[in-house]
Amino acid sequence: GRWRLDFAGGTLSHAVLTATDGSSSHYYLTYTVTNGMEEAREARIRIELRTDTDKTYRDRYDAAVVAKAEKNLKKEGLSSTFGLRKEALESGSAKEAIAVFGELDPDADELEVRVYGLWDPIYRDLKGRTWSERRVLVLKYERPGDEYRRTEAGWRISKRVEEKSYVFNPPEF
Repeated sequence: GRWRLDFAGGTLSHAVLTATDGSSSHYYLTYTVTNGMEEAREARIRIELRTDTDKTYRDRYDAAVVAKAEKNLKKEGLSSTFGLRKEALESGSAKEAIAVFGELDPDADELEVRVYGLWDPIYRDLKGRTWSERRVLVLKYERPGDEYRRTEAGWRISKRVEEKSYVFNPPEF
């Protein structure tokens, strides 16, 4: 069968970083990736965040945000997505990690966290044809309130969906 990794998204939160010119909120998502397959697998995932204001934020490593998140969550040893990609996940194992997106558009009311690389991209149909499958896990978040009055509750997940698209790979002669 085809391999896949399971992804459990945690809370979308923010860390307030203070600098000489003021403070800023840097958003992050904690998550757990689990390998339920019988063999070790590399977690070659990529995560991005898109807003309803047409902005895209790629997951990037930020040591200050990771340290603040670990302190806020009372956890140690959160791996970055890049760090997670460097090692294989053993069969049946799980790894906690963090995706850091930085400062987000303050006008955004809806977010999509898009996770790529959780599934085997090669698909063979019953006729023996080979396809490339692009499957993306999409976690949709919304913020209660409006532009005049934001609630303190923060972002909440509203939907979890998988998007799929296929490209036929003709045989090479």
